[in-house]
Parts: sequence; structure tokens; C-alpha cells
Amino acid sequence: MRNRESENNVNTKNINEILQRYAALERNFQNLSCSQAYLSGANLSNADFSHANLNGADLSQANLGGSKLVWTDLNRANLSKANLSMGNLSHASLLWANLNGAILTGANLSGSRLNYAKLAFVQLRETTATEVDLEGAILTCADLSKANLFKAIFKGTDSTHTNFDDAILNQSNWEGAILRSASLRRADLERAQLQEAILNEADLTQADLVSADLSYADLTQTILVEASLELAILINTDLSRANLEQASLFHANLEGAVLNGAVLRDTDLRHANFKNTQLEGVDFSGSRVKGALFNDVIGLTTQQKQWLKVNGALNICHIS
Repeated sequence: MRNRESENNVNTKNINEILQRYAALERNFQNLSCSQAYLSGANLSNADFSHANLNGADLSQANLGGSKLVWTDLNRANLSKANLSMGNLSHASLLWANLNGAILTGANLSGSRLNYAKLAFVQLRETTATEVDLEGAILTCADLSKANLFKAIFKGTDSTHTNFDDAILNQSNWEGAILRSASLRRADLERAQLQEAILNEADLTQADLVSADLSYADLTQTILVEASLELAILINTDLSRANLEQASLFHANLEGAVLNGAVLRDTDLRHANFKNTQLEGVDFSGSRVKGALFNDVIGLTTQQKQWLKVNGALNICHIS
């Protein structure tokens, strides 16, 4: 009990010292050790907390705009509704941190670790977060539009209703992630890993998915209008009722995929692999199918078989 009281007294002294030094226009708080600090609502904009220990600190609704938090320990910290816009949080550790409703517009999160963090309704528009680790994080209804998330890790994240429009997401990892009803319009997802991801009813209009791996993903009712899926891997992917109008699936591998009710109007399907796919009710009108493989597919009408064969699709004679 005495040890805890002593620790609390020291902590209170440190907090008061921070606020007094800040009021005296000091901004350098590097290497500070102040875990569990209560700084809710404090104005600490443009302060430098690099390499500081703020583990478990309460910084909810604090103003940290323009602050430096490089290599800072913010594990389990409460930063809900805090202002971190234009801040530098590169290589910061925010494991299990609460950033619900926080504002990080234009911030730098490159190399940071936000595993299992709470980021619902967070503003991350135009942030730089290359190679950030967000595995297991909750990102529902967040705004990451125009963010640079090159090689970011989103494994197992929940990004339901999240906005990734115009974001740079090439070589990112989304294995097992939930992106239900998310918006990824014009997003760069080239060579992204999206195996077993849930993308049903997501909007990927004009998205770049060249060489992306979407094996076993759920893309039911997903919008992929004018999307680039050249060389994409869609093995055993569920594309039921998906809209791929004017998309490019040149040399894509769709073996075992389900495309029942999908829209493939004016789509480039040249040299795509449709082996063992389910194609009941698919609209192929206006598509380019030369060199596409249709071994052992299910659901095509006699009229569709004839049209595919006339237009250069291969192995139509094996269609049952």
C-alpha cells in the first residue's frame, strides 16, 4: 500500500512538473518516464516526448497536435478523442491503446505498432504509415483516405465501413481481415495479401489489385467496376453477385471460384483461368474471352457456351 501511494505521489509530481515546464514554454520531454500519467484534456501541442514512457497514460482529449512521439511507449494508453494531427509517431508502440475518435490527420505512423488497438472513428486521412503493424486492431468507421500504408499489416483487423479511398496499400497484408462495406475506391492494392478476407459489399471501384492474392476471400456483392485484377489470384474466392463491369481479369486465376450472378459486362477475361468455377447467371456480354480456360465449369447455358467458343474461349467442349 505504501509503495503504491509513493508511486502515485511521484507520478503526480511528474505530471505537475510536465505541465509547469510546458507553461514555461519548454517543449523537450524526451526520455521522460511517466507511466499511468493522467493528462486528459491537457494542451501539449508541439511537445517532444520521443523515447518517453507513457505506458497506460490517460491522454484522452489531449491536444498533441504537431508533437513528437518517436519510439514512445504508449502501450495501453488512452488517447481517445485526442488531437495528434501532424504529429510524428514513427516507431511508437501503441499496443492495446485506445484511439477511438482520435484525430491523426497528416501524422507520421511509419513503423509504429498498433496491434489490437482501438481505432474506431479515428481520422487518419493523408497519414504516412508505411510498414505500420495494425494486426488485430479495430478500425470500424475510420477514415484512412489518401493515407500511405505501403506494406502495412492489417491481419485480422475489423475495418467495417472504413474509408480507404485513394490510399496507397500496395504489398499490404489483410489475411483474415474484415472489410465489410468498406470503401476502397481507387486504392492501390497491388500485390496485396487478402487471403480469406471478408470484403462483401465493399466498394473497390477502379482499385488496383494487380497480382493481389484474394484466395478464399468473400467478395459477395462487392463492387469491382473498372478494377485492375490482372494476374490476380482468386482461387476458391466467392464473387457471387459481384459487379466486375469493365474490370480487367487478364491472366487472373479464378480456379474454383463462385461467380453465380456476377456481372462481367465489357470485362477483359483474356487468358483467365475459370477451371471448376460456378457461373450460373453470369452476364458475359461484351467481354473479351480469347484464351480464357473454361474447364469443368458449372452453370453456363448452351447459348453462353456457343458465344464463348466463337469468341476464342478454350476447352468449351469439356463444359458440362
